[in-house]
Amino acid sequence: MRAVPVKGLQEVLGTESYLAYVQRFDVVPQINPSFSTRPGPYPDPATSMYLLKRSTRADGSHLGGIVSLDQVRAPLDVIPNFGAKANSRLTMETSMEYSQEFWLNKYFDKEIFFSFQ
Repeated sequence: MRAVPVKGLQEVLGTESYLAYVQRFDVVPQINPSFSTRPGPYPDPATSMYLLKRSTRADGSHLGGIVSLDQVRAPLDVIPNFGAKANSRLTMETSMEYSQEFWLNKYFDKEIFFSFQ
């Protein structure tokens, strides 16, 4: 996205670059016996992917914000973690909104894959 200038101005000062809305996710501590017996920021032993939890504010709203696209290093793919029983509200359109836990898909592209090796 990009800020729309006020009528008569060429650009809004400070918005010369493109912007992106990003949300924050935190790594859920996992037990990985090959590293330690204590929970830590380890990938899941079965999938080799990190489990993420959506960060929320005290009122339950998603924690996110607008940043300059220059600050984004790489796009990442997240996959909803449905758990033992999926929420009945989840559909193809709503699964990203209603899910609270996600897998960080390291198989998204080869650069991401090799960076998590």
